[in-house]
Amino acid sequence: MKGRYDIYRQRPGETRGSRQTFEIETPAGATLLEIFHAIQADVDPSFAYRYSCRGAICGSCAVRINGVAGLACKTQALPLAEKGVVVVDPLTNLPTIKDLVADFTAFWEAYDKVRPHLERQHEQHDDRLTWRDKLSAKHLDQLSRAVDCIKCAACLSDCPKRKLMPEYIGPQACVQLYKFYFDPRDAAHDFRVAEAAAPGGAVACDSYTNCVKVCPKDVRPLRAINFIKQDLASRSK
Repeated sequence: MKGRYDIYRQRPGETRGSRQTFEIETPAGATLLEIFHAIQADVDPSFAYRYSCRGAICGSCAVRINGVAGLACKTQALPLAEKGVVVVDPLTNLPTIKDLVADFTAFWEAYDKVRPHLERQHEQHDDRLTWRDKLSAKHLDQLSRAVDCIKCAACLSDCPKRKLMPEYIGPQACVQLYKFYFDPRDAAHDFRVAEAAAPGGAVACDSYTNCVKVCPKDVRPLRAINFIKQDLASRSK
């Protein structure tokens, strides 16, 4: 069948975009990313979108599909097309460069802000097998989820708090903060506590749960944020 795709279009330098509808043959098994390829190859070579791995690993192709962030390479197109017009937009809470390509500058600034790497005062060679025993089972489980983050920005896009408060670092940056917040090897714990407690840090989260719903890797950002909040609350007692 031919599916109808209502896609956001915006040229570089424009402050407002427009919408364009494409009718594209949609076979069973085709992903939304393959529909994008067909539009660019057969209809409009100027159509811009981002992709890389095509296997739901890199996170590059994240867009909003019928109002919800998701990976185009992971989304089956036919079931959506059978229900009606498929509406596709760029990620929100980030500026648009062109069409479906979002500007990730603010995303990476928040990422860098939390210093997402292990910091150590000196080398230690005897704790690699024992440090895991110092984390509880729940923190080990969440850490395993946190390292699966593919930086697609779906959580940031659909975060209502980020829209209301642009200085909020967002769910993804909070996940990166969490990865080292409870790590006993890290020498920057005071910095991480301060970042979490800052006005735009993890404490700013209002628990909308959108980040959990749209995450393609089940990272559960809100869970990581709540663990940080619990720790901050215990410090204030």
